[in-house]
Amino acid sequence: MKKIFLCICFCLLFSCVGYEPLFSTKNLSFYIEDIKNVNNDIITKKISRNLNIKKLKNKNKNVYTLEIESNLKNNITSKDSKGDPLTFNIAVNVKVKVFDKKTNILIDTVKFNKNVNYNNQSNKFNLNEYKETIKENLANKISQEILIGIQSL
Repeated sequence: MKKIFLCICFCLLFSCVGYEPLFSTKNLSFYIEDIKNVNNDIITKKISRNLNIKKLKNKNKNVYTLEIESNLKNNITSKDSKGDPLTFNIAVNVKVKVFDKKTNILIDTVKFNKNVNYNNQSNKFNLNEYKETIKENLANKISQEILIGIQSL
């Protein structure tokens, strides 16, 4: 029984040795030289921070400049009989303009829209922490989609 357990553990540990993220920075055919934030809000800053990691210079790669504009809306979607909020919705709209660095010509404009519904909580500190986690996750998803979109240019 112990041998079977050890074999299973051994196989599980060493089966992930060759793991590499799908969109690792080594495989990108471009690099982002500059990111301009149109409005200086939380979502735009988080997306810029995520994309700044991708600034790997290489002579053979396309060089882009990004202009990012985002809009965050936090709405109450339902209320109870007393008028207290039950559920909320966070909607994030991001518009990204991709410019060629050498010619400074607009290559493409891409828009991303993400929505998340969540329930109200009695502990307001936990609710605020949960909202921040949602914003961080939305920024990460949009950052990945931006990379996918630029890679296909």
